[in-house]
Amino acid sequence: MARKPIYAEAPAATPTFPALTKAPAVTAKPWGFPGEEQKLWVVPVMKGEENKPHSLAGNAGKYKVHLLLSRPSHPVGKEREFSFIDKIIGTSHIKIAKPEALRGEHDVTKLQLGIHGKNYLIIAETNKEGFIGKFVAELDANNMEQAEDEVYGTLAPFLSAWSMNADVPIYIETIQVTEISTTMSSLRVLTPHFDMNLPSGTAPFFMDEFCQYASIYREGLNTNSPFYRFLCFYKIIESLIAKRGKEAKARKIAGQDPRQIYETIPNDERSRLELLGRLYPWRSSWDAIVLAQVFPKEVHGVKATAIRDRHLRPLRLGIAHALLDKGEITVVIDKMEYIKAINKWLPLCRLLARWMLLTTFPRECSMAMK
Repeated sequence: MARKPIYAEAPAATPTFPALTKAPAVTAKPWGFPGEEQKLWVVPVMKGEENKPHSLAGNAGKYKVHLLLSRPSHPVGKEREFSFIDKIIGTSHIKIAKPEALRGEHDVTKLQLGIHGKNYLIIAETNKEGFIGKFVAELDANNMEQAEDEVYGTLAPFLSAWSMNADVPIYIETIQVTEISTTMSSLRVLTPHFDMNLPSGTAPFFMDEFCQYASIYREGLNTNSPFYRFLCFYKIIESLIAKRGKEAKARKIAGQDPRQIYETIPNDERSRLELLGRLYPWRSSWDAIVLAQVFPKEVHGVKATAIRDRHLRPLRLGIAHALLDKGEITVVIDKMEYIKAINKWLPLCRLLARWMLLTTFPRECSMAMK
């Protein structure tokens, strides 16, 4: 039985696919929505079952969860190379063991976390320098998602407390979940960005107003935090909606047509593909992964203003309660439910910000890169 990374899916999706074989590591061309989180799946293949459909959700039974650590801005994996992490140990700023060359027979190499009320252990594994590089747990769960949620939810409070007390970041680079009975695995990855060429010719003169928006857009793309990235793109959407309302009011007072521009997500797939082609003209093809990730079914045929009100604003308010509002903190943002919500709506939030910027500043956004 062979195992290779084959499927890429948005984290929330659990579709069914025919089983294929795969290798321990692959170098992938850009797929999905660049810069946003996806999942790679390993599906085991038995002889004669190459075309048998397999559910990616998993079944009730035992699971093994790996959480790979790295130092922020210093990832363990290469940008376009993805490896399942069974035998990989990352690094952190937390040291619990001697360097490998200085260890004796009885020196500590691992740390066991026994959590009250849990019937499983979380093991902290160290790298050759003695720094914690990975957490591993085996447990019973109904499916892969439940196994991941359970272990992450149990471990996150420890990481946050250690981070605060030691005043160092503790960053989870990726999470792998393996169904022990079948060896089917999933791995969280970031889709790589395209490599771009600057266009030739003279660049337009950039007005301060456009530069204000563009600086927030770049800030959103630069950050490793999906929460902060969401806030950046949401701010652009919210600000442009307010700008359009203000301008429409001014036109009405002046006796002019006050009608505003409204971006609306197309109802049909062909029109959604055409929209992606207009917003990202350098990309020649789009796969089903992008369509499912960027355009959730509940937004088909819906205006950007309604999407902001129904889906994006509630999420923004949840983050604001934790980070921006006055008074006591009442929300724990490292819970998996918030991470899932961010990962679901962040690609669409980013696309809407870009779409509205291109509509509002056509001259400044005319530098199509190929």
